Amino acid sequence: MPFKLKNVKEVFGFSKEHSNGDRLVKELPLPKDVMGQINPNGVIEIQENMSAQNKRRAVKHETEHLKQMRSGKLRFDHNNYYYKPTPFSQEQIIPVSKINTHNLNLPWEKEVYNKTKQYGKA
Repeated sequence: MPFKLKNVKEVFGFSKEHSNGDRLVKELPLPKDVMGQINPNGVIEIQENMSAQNKRRAVKHETEHLKQMRSGKLRFDHNNYYYKPTPFSQEQIIPVSKINTHNLNLPWEKEVYNKTKQYGKA
C-alpha cells in the first residue's frame, strides 16, 4: 500500500501559507492580547484565530524582529532582552522582569513599528 511522506512544514506544524525559506511560522492559540511573537530560536508564532489580514500584519511585524535578531541588534532569553541598535553602541541589557513585553515603546518595538506602521491595529 503506497503512502505519502509529509513535508517538513507538515511534520513540525508550520503554516504553509506564512512560512517560507526565510522564516518559519506557526499558527497557535496565543493569549487573547497577543497577535504574534517570536521565540529565541527565530520561530514566529501568530494567533490562529485572527483574520487573514491581521495574520499577515503579525507576520510582517515579527519578521522585522527576526531581521533584528539575525543582524545582532536583538536577542533574548528567559531572563533578559539584549538590544544593540548599532554595531558601535553599547548593548542594553533589560531584565524580562522589569518590562512589559507588549509595550510598543520598547526600543526594538519602536524601530519595527516605524517600519510597519500598522501592527496592533485591527
